[in-house]
Amino acid sequence: MLVSVKILKKGCIDIEVSASASVTSLKEIVARRLSIPVDQQTLVFRGKTLLDSEALCDYNIVEGNKIHLFVRNENTESGTQTQEAPLDFYEQLQKFLDKHFSPSDAEKVLEEFRKNLSDQLRHLSLDDIERIATLRLDSSSSKHRSSSPPPHPEESTPMQS
Repeated sequence: MLVSVKILKKGCIDIEVSASASVTSLKEIVARRLSIPVDQQTLVFRGKTLLDSEALCDYNIVEGNKIHLFVRNENTESGTQTQEAPLDFYEQLQKFLDKHFSPSDAEKVLEEFRKNLSDQLRHLSLDDIERIATLRLDSSSSKHRSSSPPPHPEESTPMQS
């Protein structure tokens, strides 16, 4: 069967594998084709991380399915940054809420915010996350490319539909 392996901002490759192939064997094919070491690969299908010991058919992966590849940087310890950022964010939010609400109301608002954010993030597809990341990366790189002022309105060409 032919499955697609998608990498953020690097496109998609098609790989021929059998449905009974192990996740490890798929990672080895990816390693050969993309020069990404197996131990730095995390494969995700429909929001689930694929375990090396399992077969593709164990995850109901069929012809034409898209599997997302995340590449871990070998110099990064997993979990270090991801745990610090949310705590820092929630601490700042708590301080803000404490200024504007009673302590009990601030706690209720913060708890409701956490639930809503968690629910919204849970419903994002990997394609949604890729679009958000791509837009964010594109906008930040365009800010650093050129510091020349935008053209005057009369110099710009009208948009074509």
